[in-house]
Amino acid sequence: MRILVATLGSYGDVYPFIALATVLKKRGHDVVLLTNDFFRPLADRHGLTLAPIGSEAEYRRFADHPDLFHPTKGASVYFDTLILPSLRTAYDRLRERIRKDETVIVASSAVFSARLIQEALLIPTVTVHLAPAAFKSAHESPQFGRLPLPAWIPSFVKRSAWWIADRAVLDPMLLPALNSLRKEVGLPPTRRVITKWLHSPERVIGLFPDWYAAPQPDWPPQTRLTGFPLFDDEADQASPDEVEEFLQAGEPPIVFMPGSLMQRAESFFSASVGACERLRRRGILLTRYSHHLPENLPDGIRHFDYVPFSRLLPRAAAVVHHGGIGCVSQALCAGVPQLIHPMAFDQHDNATRLRRLGVGDSLAPDRYLADAVADRLGRLLGSSGVAECCARIASRLEQAQPLVDTSELIEAMLER
Repeated sequence: MRILVATLGSYGDVYPFIALATVLKKRGHDVVLLTNDFFRPLADRHGLTLAPIGSEAEYRRFADHPDLFHPTKGASVYFDTLILPSLRTAYDRLRERIRKDETVIVASSAVFSARLIQEALLIPTVTVHLAPAAFKSAHESPQFGRLPLPAWIPSFVKRSAWWIADRAVLDPMLLPALNSLRKEVGLPPTRRVITKWLHSPERVIGLFPDWYAAPQPDWPPQTRLTGFPLFDDEADQASPDEVEEFLQAGEPPIVFMPGSLMQRAESFFSASVGACERLRRRGILLTRYSHHLPENLPDGIRHFDYVPFSRLLPRAAAVVHHGGIGCVSQALCAGVPQLIHPMAFDQHDNATRLRRLGVGDSLAPDRYLADAVADRLGRLLGSSGVAECCARIASRLEQAQPLVDTSELIEAMLER
């Protein structure tokens, strides 16, 4: 049977689908990965067949956009440079690879065309959400920086807030291009794209555990949660000598990582270095873009382009990052405290959940200053309660097999 695994976005959006595609292939399925051609080397490294959705140049336009992580402009950048330009190409690539009565599509919520294929050609389709912020509940609502919906607000108010967000912001941004393609393929217009239409009516899978985000009464009833995929590229490779030498040379460092796509983090790294100096702690700065690092890093602070979190974090004292769900899950698995520097998308919601679990804290970008960072990290590192919560959650993740559970749900679609 053929399984088409489709995703778009950053490394954090693609890694889980690489992991899932690899497991499905090992279970004997004919798997095709559909994502941007930028990730072809990654697909090749894991022995996966890739059908490109967009060119590397198109990916660069998305990844290099100066407003990608802007708190109010980020969403429009995400849709205008990544999601909407891919609609036609993704639809064609999926359609070309369908084998009648032998195909299931497994797609991230970023690949709108998978839902179009499901409706137009009646192909069994699974929607996969990486983070609970994808579910716009009126009960335990996801938290966004500019749209906080605390628990005490009545459900009818939250429901109205999501309706207004759809009607005034999201649908006007998405519907012209989406409904144009729908008309072309013989489908009627739709609406409420993000809140309602995005979820496959056959199966929705959340790649996170229920103790991280419990299913809510207004989530799609066809939703199942399987757990964090915990994929790391090259995690089975030995750490470079210079990384290993640094880790062995002193106490566990604090790891700072502003996100795989963040290229304008001068203030983040400057404050991070200052915090390490105030705490007299060693630090590791992770970024593929060295131009925004401080010059002449102090002794005890090193920069590396990339180190797999699964190898690095178990040997770290704490991690400071943007709040992407991939980083969150790796740190939970490693049992280390987290300080979140949330900017956009699901990052505020993940920060809220980490505080609720007792394993982390957050600082908004405009408050991310050396003294404040040192203060928050000092509290996290000095708290026995935080350490106990981190250890307890890490032990819960040891026995999980989320990719196997996810594969079985997908295979049930094949049987159906």
